[in-house]
Amino acid sequence: MPAGDRLDHILTTAGREHASRPAVVDGGRTTTYAQLAEAVDGTARRLAALGIRAGTRVGLMMSHGADATIALFALLRLGAVAAPLQPGDPPARLTRMVTGGRLSHVLTRSGARLALAADAPPATRIGDQLDCHALGEPGPAGEGGIVLFTSGSTGVPKGVLLNDGNVLHFVRWVAAEFRLGPHDRVGAQSPLTFDLSTFDIFATALAGACAVQLPEHLRGFPRDVVAWLAEQRITVFYAVPTLYHLLLNRGGLAERPPADLRIAAFAGEPFAPDLLAHYLRLLPGAAFYNLYGPTETNVCTWERIPPQWTTDEPITIGRPLPGMAAVLLDEAGGPADEGELFVSGPSVLRGYLEDGTLRDPARPVLFPDGTRQRAYPTGDRARRLPDGRLLLLGRRDGQVKRRGIRIELADVEAALRAVPGVDEGVVVQKTGPHAGQLWAYVRGAEAQVVLTGLAGVLPRRMLPDRVVPLDRFPTTPHGKTDRRALAAATFPGGEP
Repeated sequence: MPAGDRLDHILTTAGREHASRPAVVDGGRTTTYAQLAEAVDGTARRLAALGIRAGTRVGLMMSHGADATIALFALLRLGAVAAPLQPGDPPARLTRMVTGGRLSHVLTRSGARLALAADAPPATRIGDQLDCHALGEPGPAGEGGIVLFTSGSTGVPKGVLLNDGNVLHFVRWVAAEFRLGPHDRVGAQSPLTFDLSTFDIFATALAGACAVQLPEHLRGFPRDVVAWLAEQRITVFYAVPTLYHLLLNRGGLAERPPADLRIAAFAGEPFAPDLLAHYLRLLPGAAFYNLYGPTETNVCTWERIPPQWTTDEPITIGRPLPGMAAVLLDEAGGPADEGELFVSGPSVLRGYLEDGTLRDPARPVLFPDGTRQRAYPTGDRARRLPDGRLLLLGRRDGQVKRRGIRIELADVEAALRAVPGVDEGVVVQKTGPHAGQLWAYVRGAEAQVVLTGLAGVLPRRMLPDRVVPLDRFPTTPHGKTDRRALAAATFPGGEP
């Protein structure tokens, strides 16, 4: 792969062209691009001495920040596969990711415990900030990149492998579209395990801008986040709508609008129309972007929200990025104006890592122009409007999004059925007054027993908002569990 087509080359260029400019602000620590590049070079040499090379699959169990950025770029420098893991996830689930992806090493902060289901081997210190835990022999050399684990319908997380080219296609476009430059201060708040972080890390470095890390201790306090946006003079912010909602409803953003913000981008879930209209009035100088795409494609469509937009108009996902293509297929598999959204182009994933092997979920699809292209089935239903923009209509399977995180309901239900005492269990995403929340309905066990059992196997982001014991479940005329009735709580007895 030519150097210009490698993610690590972004940092090499930035270290040369923006050497003295701040690359990462992490609490009270500021790291320049020259310092970042030097630290990456040294870390890469130390990792290579431990046998990490092209294609080696390495877990990265660290919160975002300067040290995590150094470790990530060092792995990419070696052509390894970097697999971010969320610290604090249940050991059983982390172990499934490590074994399913066949990760041979895991990097942690120095002194951090590697919380896996089995005893971890002794760690080797890498510089001052990193430990490397060797779990097994590295596999054969292969293609490098980034693995992002998503919820799987079988209860086993799926590893989405994105190569350098997949990520670079989005990064180059977004840096140009947002006109990112060395004087921008990007509010970096996404975990490394979330695909929004590819913007925070790589688009920022491509432009020589500064990634200002949101301190972990502020995350649960919307008013403090609003103050942080102002104090840090954040100019570009990319987050899920849930966070924007919190900043407006509970953070007092209307009382203290961030004066320096010029780009407000969102992705991952729908934006409440009334709140988006409020934002447009509050921040007339900021450009709002709706960026759409599952992890498997990163961002593949986009729309800049017109300043004069009103709630009388739909919020669409716009049109494909340059170089990308989208087609809607009906139930018969033919092109249509309404159907499942298939996406093709250079940002489509290499494949899923399942039990250590790579499986390609994309398939050849006939596009309206007569070409047959490798396309990924998003599982999202959409309608093409007369002007060519795409309007999402919902999912065609049991997958939902909560706070921008993709969750397979079957994944949560698999854990639910394993809780001792649960005879029957169903998980739904609520409609009505509790819209968006995940509720688990169970028979045979008390709510607190269920929550305690789930907390030991599921990460916090996947835990139900409420567990409701039932004596019997509503059924459809065909005798199946009536999930729609549970979601809307229209069954006899009303809302539990």
